[in-house]
Formats: sequence, structure tokens, C-alpha cells
Amino acid sequence: MRIGILTGGGDVPGLNPAIQQVTREACARGWEVVGIRNGWAGLLGINPDDDTSQAARLMTLDPQTTRGIDRFGGTVLHTARLHPDTVREADMPDFLQAAAKYDERRWADMTPHILRVIEHLKLDALIPIGGDGTLSYAARLGEEGVPVLAIPKTMDNDVQGTDVCIGFPTAITRSIQTVHDIRSTASAEESIGVIELMGRHSGETALMAGHLGSADRTAIAEVPVDVAALSELLWNDLSAGGEAGAVMVVSEGAQLVGIDADTAATPARTDKFGNKRLGGVGEVLARDLTQRLGVPAFSLQLAYLMRAGAPVSQDSMIARAFGTLAVELIASGQTGRMTALQEGKYTSVPVSRTGEGAAQVDVDRYYDAKAFSPRITRPGIAQSLSF
Repeated sequence: MRIGILTGGGDVPGLNPAIQQVTREACARGWEVVGIRNGWAGLLGINPDDDTSQAARLMTLDPQTTRGIDRFGGTVLHTARLHPDTVREADMPDFLQAAAKYDERRWADMTPHILRVIEHLKLDALIPIGGDGTLSYAARLGEEGVPVLAIPKTMDNDVQGTDVCIGFPTAITRSIQTVHDIRSTASAEESIGVIELMGRHSGETALMAGHLGSADRTAIAEVPVDVAALSELLWNDLSAGGEAGAVMVVSEGAQLVGIDADTAATPARTDKFGNKRLGGVGEVLARDLTQRLGVPAFSLQLAYLMRAGAPVSQDSMIARAFGTLAVELIASGQTGRMTALQEGKYTSVPVSRTGEGAAQVDVDRYYDAKAFSPRITRPGIAQSLSF
């Protein structure tokens, strides 16, 4: 048995433990493990007619080459944000330019080439580790007949079918610590600290960080933010007595209602897929709060610090469990699946679940939109959100 493994999208803590565990479990069965560098871009860049193209894109994985990698963040296989079914002309390898068929957007579907490379490499199974973008393409390969076994990772925790993804526990831990740390400055200055956390479509990171860090207010991506109502609540928090100052968290994807368009303007940026690059809502909100309330407000964009560095223990544990489960499923002939953690139990779901769009917070169940506050109090909720 010869299996390939790759990591796609943004890096998160826990990827290296997952790679290491897959390698250990597979090699213990006498299998061969091939690491594919730079995610789907690594496969795209391999020319089956030129063996030299493999040297920079493939890595032999065994217990020796992966020894000690679990101590570090990032991924030894590196990563890239590229989907082989929407390859831009600028990202197309030179040897494929002549054969590429571009649409009106100058994008090309290079899946036939990817299938040829997988066959050329004699891969009996492929383990992609990624978020919904990376894994939605894994589902496409599954439909094409490739035996895939996906592992979910994203600090936004927005992959359908699993309660927890690799990277989420570390992001929450870092965010909680920041809430606690910033409170000292907000209290000293009797000001409002606004902490912006990553979360384009899902506010679960903000929800859990706000809940576990005891933030005064929490604004999530799923609910438009009535800034006038929020400012009144924060004013009450400042006036409540006891600890001075107030701290709130906000998802980067939150929509602010009631702020002048010119005031709310942030630099327009897009990624290679045309998606708007987010970031800056915290600064806009803090500036508006200062104007409305006449008290100092400052913002902190935690950004990549949420995903940098070594994983916390929960991430290492989940990554290793997912790695072991992935190999066990392949060994039993169960491919076209994704490892998952549901209500505290490790299981698997069809990888096609990743095509259902980003998972979002159940607002009615977990969030008080009027109070801008998590509502994690009902029986059973602690189990469903546990990691």
C-alpha cells in the first residue's frame, strides 16, 4: 500500500502531529507514505514526463523523517491556497500552459492532470488535511474514483460534519489568554478593548473565546451588529462598578449596522479567488465607540497569532486520533470519508459533507443577539461543544 498525504489552505497548530501519526500507523502496517509538498499545488506541479519535477514536490515520510515534528507549529509539508479545478493562468506551471483550457475568468480545471499524476505516483489512497476548500476538492477526486480519506483542520471550526477541527483548540486558547491580558490595560485606562478574531463566515471562535474568557460582549459573524445597541450595553458595562474598563471580541466577518459608510471604509483587498480579504472591523468599531461614548476605545487584531506556534494538548490529541482513524479506515477499505469528532466520539462522515458550505453558529441555541453574549447554559450543550 502506498499512500499520499498533503496539507492545504492556511496552516494551523496540529498539522505536524497528524502527519506524524499517519506516518507511524501506516509504516507499522508496512505501507509506504509519500508527503506531497504545498498541498494541491504540489500535485499540479508534477510533470509525469519529467521525473526531476518530483524532487522538490515529494517527501518520503517514515518514523525517522517525522521524528520530533510534532513539537512545532506549521506543517513540514508546507501548504498553498490553490484549487486544481480553478487554476489561474498566473499559477499554471509552464509545462501545462499549452494544454490548459481557460474560461472567461482565465481559470482552468486541471483535474485530468491531477488524476494522471496520482496514477503516475501509484498512490493507493490520498489523505488531504484541510478546511472546506481543500476538502471540497478532495470530494471531487472521490467522485472521480480516487480513494480519499480527509482530515479536517481550520481554526474557524467551520467544516461541516465535525464538532471540532484541528487548529480550533489552539486558536481558542490563544484568544482566551488575549482577552484576559487586554483586560488589564482596559481596566487601567478605563477604556474599551475590542479584540478582532478570525472568522469569515462562522463566529464560533469569537463565541467560545467570549464565553470562556468572560468577555463583556461578543459579536459574531452570523448576526449583524447594531452598533448603537452595542455601545449602550458597553456604556453600562463601564458604569457597572467593580472592575473598570470593558473588553469585547468580534469576528472579522461581522457586519456593522449603524456606522457611516465613509467611517466604516477599510482598504479593499481580494484573494486570488476573488474573495474579499477581511480584517479591520475591530478598528472601525473601536473608532466609532470612542466617538459615540466619549471614552477611549482601542482595537487589537489577533490575526495570525491565533494559528501560529506549537499546538496545545487538545490539538495534539485530536490530530493524533484523526491520523490513527484515517489509516484504520483506509485499511478497512472505507474511503470517501472524513474523520470527525461528534459529541465527544471519534467517527467519520462522507467527505461530500464539505460541499455543504461553511458550518455556522446555531444562533437560536447558542447566542443572545440582543445582549451580544454567548448562551451556553442549556443541558447537553457543554457536551456538544466539548473538545
